[in-house]
Amino acid sequence: MPDISLIAALLGGLVIMAFAGDFLVNGAVVLARRLGVSPLIAGIFIVGFGTSAPEMFVSLDAALEGRAGLALGNIVGSNIANVCLVLGVPALIFPFVAGGTGQGRALAAMLLATALWIALTATMPLTTAIGILFLLTLIGYCGYTLIAARRAVARGVDPGVPIEDAPSLSIARASVYVPLGILGLLLGAQLIIAGGVGVAEFYGVPQEWIGLTLLAVGTSMPEIGASVAAALRKRGDVAIGNILGSNVFNILGAGGIISLFGPIEVAPTFRQYDHWAMGLAAAIIALLILTKARIGRLVGICLLLLYAVYIYGLINGFNILGLFQASGT
Repeated sequence: MPDISLIAALLGGLVIMAFAGDFLVNGAVVLARRLGVSPLIAGIFIVGFGTSAPEMFVSLDAALEGRAGLALGNIVGSNIANVCLVLGVPALIFPFVAGGTGQGRALAAMLLATALWIALTATMPLTTAIGILFLLTLIGYCGYTLIAARRAVARGVDPGVPIEDAPSLSIARASVYVPLGILGLLLGAQLIIAGGVGVAEFYGVPQEWIGLTLLAVGTSMPEIGASVAAALRKRGDVAIGNILGSNVFNILGAGGIISLFGPIEVAPTFRQYDHWAMGLAAAIIALLILTKARIGRLVGICLLLLYAVYIYGLINGFNILGLFQASGT
C-alpha cells in the first residue's frame, strides 16, 4: 500500500480544490454584482474562468514540474467528463432542452478548439507557437462574445443571465474569498500533483491515466456543482453554457498556457484512444444542441454509461487509431 501521506495529499488536494473553486466563483460573482458589472458578462467570464480555474492550475503546476502526462490528461479527461458527467448528472435531476440563446456561438468555439487540439497534436508536440495561437484564439473569442452579448442586451434579444443565486456576502468578505480561492487552488494543485504522482509511481500506473480519470473528475467538480445547481433551478441553458465555456477555456486557456513551456510531447495513448473519446463527446453535445433535443433521464443515463465505457476502454488499452491503420493495410 502506498504511503498514507500520498493518499492524504491527493484526497486533501481534491477537497481543497473543490472549496477553493467555490470560494473564487462566489466571491468574484458577488464583487461583480456589487460593483455594477453586467450579470451576463459576469456569468460568461467570471463564472466561466472560475469553474475552469482548477484545470488551469493543476495543468500548469504539472507542466512546470515536468509531468506532461498529468497536465495533458487533466485537460483531455476534463473535457470528456464535462460532457458525460457534468451534463449527465443534472439531466437525472431535471430534464431540460438544449439549443438556447447564445449556445450556437459557444458551440462553434468549442468545436473549433477541439478540432485545433486534435489536429495539431496528431502530428506534432505542443510548442510555444501553438500556445500563442491558442491564447490569441481565446482572447478573440472572449472579445467577440463580449461585444455580441452587449449588443444582444441592448437590442433586448437577451436580457442577460441574472446572478440571483449569488450568496449574500459583503464586499469585504467577498474580497477575502477571491484571494483565498486562488491560494487554495494553488495549494490544492500542488497536493494533487504530489499525491497523484506518488500513487501512480507506486502502482506503476501511467501518469496519463491519473490525469485522465482522477484529476479530470476532481477538477470538474466546480462544473458539476454549477450544473446541478442550474438543474435544480430549472436553468438547463446555464448548465449547457457552463460545459461549453469550460471546454473552451480548458483547451485554449489551460492548453495554451502549458504549451508556452513546450515542446511537450503527446503520449501515444491520446492519439490512439482519448482524443477520439474527446471528439465523440464534442459531437454528442453538438448534436443535442443543433437538434434542440430534450435532455432527460434517459439521455443522462446514456451519458453516464458512455463514460463508464470510456474508462473501461482506457483501462484495457483500447486503440481506435490502430483499427483504422489495420483496415488501411
